Amino acid sequence: MDLLAKVAIVTILIIVVLGVGFITFKYAAKGPGTVTATQAGQVVTRDLKLQYPNASIDLINITKSNLTNDSWNVFVSVVFNSTRPCPTVYLLDSDYPATELVLSVANLYTSKCEGLSNAKQDLPFYTYIVTNPEIAIAQSYNISESGAYPGIVDYVNGNGGYNNTVVNATRYQSLNSTIKPFITKQYYNVWLINYTAKYAQYSYIVIMNTSGVILGNYTVPK
Repeated sequence: MDLLAKVAIVTILIIVVLGVGFITFKYAAKGPGTVTATQAGQVVTRDLKLQYPNASIDLINITKSNLTNDSWNVFVSVVFNSTRPCPTVYLLDSDYPATELVLSVANLYTSKCEGLSNAKQDLPFYTYIVTNPEIAIAQSYNISESGAYPGIVDYVNGNGGYNNTVVNATRYQSLNSTIKPFITKQYYNVWLINYTAKYAQYSYIVIMNTSGVILGNYTVPK
């Protein structure tokens, strides 16, 4: 089964699980008394981890609710297939405890290997700037599939495919040859995305800025 078919199946399954516009808590319930920002974040992330134990759950941001004075707007990322070329990333938004059991899908960052698929300028900045390693991975692969930097897709497909490639992304405020010897120039506020295929003799590495633009690429022997 080719890569796009695999991702399509994963995406369909996730949509079935998460729903089109919202999901509900299974385990959390509004407790007595005032809820702090920390408690709201803990409730939301704990419930998601119980519901989706195979996903990577991360708290992104907490702000004061616009609905009530004693509630909090909690943004959480839910990531599936986090170390593969095309992770699927949801950003979920919960106004807790005001809406009690409802989480809305604020953004679907990736679907069928398309990075930043639903980014909107009226959302908070952290929903459309690449602040998450899985989003960086998906964005870089999507750029390659579109025809720019085809080396990523060629590398993955030519060395065992999706299931034999591990990808990770690390963000650097400043990146140069003193940090990574193979770097040939100075970069600022970028992602270093490392594709390592099981059957390749080298890793394929790209440098991407936080707007999702690839600035350079390197090959590094294993």
